[in-house]
Amino acid sequence: MTERKVRVALIGAGSLANQVHYPALTSLADVEIVGLCDLDAGRLARTAERFGIRYTCRDYRQMLEETQPEAVYALMPPHVLFDVAMDILQRGHHLFIEKPPAVTTLQAEALAREAARQHLITGVGFQRRYHPLVRACWEEVTRKGPVHQAVACFYKSMPPQETHPYYRGAIDIARSDAIHVVDALRYYCGLSEVQAVSSEVRRLDCWYDVSFNSLVAFENGSIGILLANWRTGKRTLKFEFHSLGASAFVDADGVGEVFADNAAEPVIRATASEYVASEEMHVVQGFLAENRAFIDAVKTGRPVHNNLEDAVKTMQLVDRIYNSAINR
Repeated sequence: MTERKVRVALIGAGSLANQVHYPALTSLADVEIVGLCDLDAGRLARTAERFGIRYTCRDYRQMLEETQPEAVYALMPPHVLFDVAMDILQRGHHLFIEKPPAVTTLQAEALAREAARQHLITGVGFQRRYHPLVRACWEEVTRKGPVHQAVACFYKSMPPQETHPYYRGAIDIARSDAIHVVDALRYYCGLSEVQAVSSEVRRLDCWYDVSFNSLVAFENGSIGILLANWRTGKRTLKFEFHSLGASAFVDADGVGEVFADNAAEPVIRATASEYVASEEMHVVQGFLAENRAFIDAVKTGRPVHNNLEDAVKTMQLVDRIYNSAINR
């Protein structure tokens, strides 16, 4: 790995970017942030001052022309992302975007095809793949053998709303947010091709879909169980991983434990913050590791596993969850 710095420009100065991506990138010694763009002048100025970014602009095209970055982070809502992301790729820049990669599977596939045509590195913000405690527990379980059963559970408490809670209805809950656990299920089951899906999707007391429960069979023999529901009592994000003789039970915001061979004491027991010796969200939740992996990929030319081509498969699995719903 060379010591050269990767020139990075960023589009979007929203709250999530300020919480996780900017702190992660500015902590990497081999990253030089050469430009920042946002339509909101106040948000642009505050973010630039906080992270010491000298060049700011409200027109991303002008920023790209004047700063000539090697990689671009386009951190913006999915329903306004496609044109900007496609433009970045067609200009020849490596690209990182947040989840979801697009509003539709077709859009994601179009972006992935353009990136492949241009031989560009891409990354999609599925940082649950990089969550330090979740990964450590998963890796410990796989020491006994491959995962044959995984459970991904994501609950939220969101009262019914007259206007759709996600960008006024520009995108549904499954593709915009629950996609986190759809993607994590794919990853921790080995990124095997999907063999079969059986699901049920419900609206409960809302006019839009809020509950998603699925059984996913993968070609490698692993079974994934997805439980996502936005009409519960509290936010919960948990995972289970099971191999022959080992099991992990992980709360992404709390405690993770791994048990083996029916022993009373766990092989691993730690909280998410204890495991990384930090309370910083970008460290604890995997954003730092995710950004590190993307920058390394830009430098080496070797793609990350959470690239656009793979993100298409996650979008396709969401499609199959809807299409296979037994109550539709």
